[in-house]
Amino acid sequence: MELYRTVLEAARVVPLAQAIDARYREIDADRTDPQLPPGERFAPTASSVTLGAVLTRHDVEGLITRVRASAAGAWITRALGGVTTCDLDEAWVRRQYAPGRYPALHAPHGWHQDGGLAFDYVAHPAPPFPPDAMLTMATCWIALAPCGMTAPALELIAQRPGGLLAVTELTDARVRARYGEREFRRPVLETGDALVFAGDVVHRTHVTPGMTQDRTSIELRFFRADAVPVRLASHRFVTPG
Repeated sequence: MELYRTVLEAARVVPLAQAIDARYREIDADRTDPQLPPGERFAPTASSVTLGAVLTRHDVEGLITRVRASAAGAWITRALGGVTTCDLDEAWVRRQYAPGRYPALHAPHGWHQDGGLAFDYVAHPAPPFPPDAMLTMATCWIALAPCGMTAPALELIAQRPGGLLAVTELTDARVRARYGEREFRRPVLETGDALVFAGDVVHRTHVTPGMTQDRTSIELRFFRADAVPVRLASHRFVTPG
């Protein structure tokens, strides 16, 4: 995992944040049935909305192009070993709230691995898992406001497990028993900073009782353009320029 500063400059973040705030005001008016464009989704438990519900396709492609051209994008290209594509159906705007400000149904993300996306944990509750259980992918997580101190951010485990963990291994007690305290990372990000990490990295929302500010972020998931996973074949992908 790596932290890159100012992947998005303030001039890009400000209009983006304004568009997101306007969309969340509409969503908060009726979180049980938000009016979204066809094909877009809202997840009330995570207060997350797909990026396509906020931006036009042209603006989404522009954002992805900017990320791919940055140092964070270069890291992703090296990690995946080739030209990358972004999963539009799993590109999210995330909003995490300060404790005491949670809307109905909202909760911080628990420990998970992004590489388990769309995996059937019910059919395969424990190892050995199928060879394709862990997706080869990279996540780019962009802060649209300062976070990690007064607003929620991410907590990540530096030691990579190298494969998919069972759901039973992702409770807080099991994660803390498996990893020593020195493996826990709680980065502090400024506006426009980005974290990039591989699909097997264990992570969750980092939130403490003393945090007083809300946080908005964007999450992009990248794959090799010539190796889109079979179980994501129905998703929409964006490979600009």
